[in-house]
Amino acid sequence: MITCIEHLSDELILQIFEYLKPHILFDIFQNLNKRFNSILNDVHLSIDLKCNMLKALFDQYCHKISKHKQRCQQIYYLKLSDMRTFDQIGLFMKNCCIESFTHLRSLIINDVSLADFKVIASKLKYLKYLYHVNVKRARPGSPLEEEGHYIYNTILEHKSLKKCSLLDFDNMFGRFHREMISTLEYLSVDVHDKQDVVNLIYSLPNIKRLAVSCDSTSSSSLIFRHPSIPFGRSLRYFELSDGQFRFEEVELLIKKLHQIQQFYFGGASSDFLNASRWQAVLSTMPLLIKFKLYVNIFNVQSSSILRPLLASFYTEYWLKRKWYMACEYDKSNRHLAFYSSRYHHRSMGVGSSIQTATTCNNDFLAL
Repeated sequence: MITCIEHLSDELILQIFEYLKPHILFDIFQNLNKRFNSILNDVHLSIDLKCNMLKALFDQYCHKISKHKQRCQQIYYLKLSDMRTFDQIGLFMKNCCIESFTHLRSLIINDVSLADFKVIASKLKYLKYLYHVNVKRARPGSPLEEEGHYIYNTILEHKSLKKCSLLDFDNMFGRFHREMISTLEYLSVDVHDKQDVVNLIYSLPNIKRLAVSCDSTSSSSLIFRHPSIPFGRSLRYFELSDGQFRFEEVELLIKKLHQIQQFYFGGASSDFLNASRWQAVLSTMPLLIKFKLYVNIFNVQSSSILRPLLASFYTEYWLKRKWYMACEYDKSNRHLAFYSSRYHHRSMGVGSSIQTATTCNNDFLAL
């Protein structure tokens, strides 16, 4: 009996197969006939070991797919997670050799232990086609400085890697060799020190999009290398947040990155609420299309600051570019959030402790 799917071309069947979960795909179509077996050998497999996966299904992935040499070479996407599970990543690595996934393009890891992460990092050199790595929420630990250097640099220096995200590591990582050169084009990363931000840009000659979160409390000044050394020439999107940067340091950094088209900044100092100073530094960036700002200030004594603050951003320069700003002041904890906003929204209500206004219209004038 000939089924409907058998009337389809091999190319179309292959596309359909890539939408199916691997364990379902092989349970249904493996050994059905020679044609389907041949098509199965060409499928690009995506393995997602979810946090709520049943143990029986996990074992099926490990034994029926990952340990099969042909199947290992077909895995293009792999997601591992220890979130709400007991050592699932460690168990997977005991059953499977990541270095045998020779055509792996994308690797996603969540809630990994330091020991497992170090082992995984050591295997990446065997993955010649690896394009994307995303590691988030590493489990708390007390790594030696050399371990942090090793893991960090092993990933960033991978020759084929173009996209990388290393986030929520607290104090585990964030250090890298000053002489490191990376081929990455897209990077989201946590670093320890303000100077690491500068050194990182020097180490990424091809970087196009960079998002950096810095938890530095250092008071030392930024040090730049000789002007002849390229500094972020390919960078078009730059996001900087959480660091104890002074405004003059941000000015210095941005003036050296004048080719940026999108700039996002988050800080916690009232210095970053100065509209005229922002206008002066942003005016040195002729290609800038988008600018977003987020500033958190605590211990603001009164909401009387809102009107003059918003008025300073309610000028032709800001309105022409549609770079609108909004304020939220919570009188219960004296917290002020000042941020970019495209739309007017008002959250004041009877009994509410939060007062909100925006430059999207002139309602702040009534404050």
